[in-house]
Amino acid sequence: MNKSIASFFFLIGLICHTPASLAEVFATEVATANDLYAKSEFQQAADSYESLIQRGINNGYLYYNLGNTYIRLGKIGPAILNYMNAQKLIPRNENLQANLNFAIQQTQDKISPPAHSALSTFFFWVNDLNMNENINLAITVNLIFWVILTAWFYFRSEFLRLARNSFLALLLLAFVGVGVKLHLESNLKTGVVLAKKVDVKSGLDLSNVTLFELHEGALVTITDERRGWFEVRLNTKQKGWVPKDIIGT
Repeated sequence: MNKSIASFFFLIGLICHTPASLAEVFATEVATANDLYAKSEFQQAADSYESLIQRGINNGYLYYNLGNTYIRLGKIGPAILNYMNAQKLIPRNENLQANLNFAIQQTQDKISPPAHSALSTFFFWVNDLNMNENINLAITVNLIFWVILTAWFYFRSEFLRLARNSFLALLLLAFVGVGVKLHLESNLKTGVVLAKKVDVKSGLDLSNVTLFELHEGALVTITDERRGWFEVRLNTKQKGWVPKDIIGT
């Protein structure tokens, strides 16, 4: 995609997905960062995007553009980390998914994101919606349910009875879906290795046995945190401890 066109859509996405007050304050800086990216001044662009994030902009398109900038700089770990952060906010973006897959293929370990759990497979829609969208879906179904319920009290038709029961079931599923999304995001945390290489240890000390090695950009599931260390897992057989400061979350 042409850089100027990409910057235009990024700016539109930022305005649409950020509170108006923040969008107004940072609009000029966003445009400046986009211009730096378009001029191939990637380190300056990355610094500008990082500054925006540190000051409260939590926007999928911002993380996406930052990921693209780090790819240009050859920093695969930070690129993957920002693509993963973007995916939480704009999960249906096909360009984002393609760029994430490309970045993973540039890593030495080539570890794909963790597979969906049985819970998220059953509540399949929660993966395609971000948290705000899941909440908005539940609110919308709730409003429709109460409108139908009110109408049913007045007219008592068979159609309204069926609609009432159907939307009650949908309402329960929508609210359970919000709970599932919250559970998945708070309990199944994915981390990205940011160091060139890290030894995964059997315990919370560098003197412990090295179980295996990981390299920049490797995706891991974080299962515990103690005294400045993360317990990370690749699968049921490969897990161990790494210093917290070399894992991006």
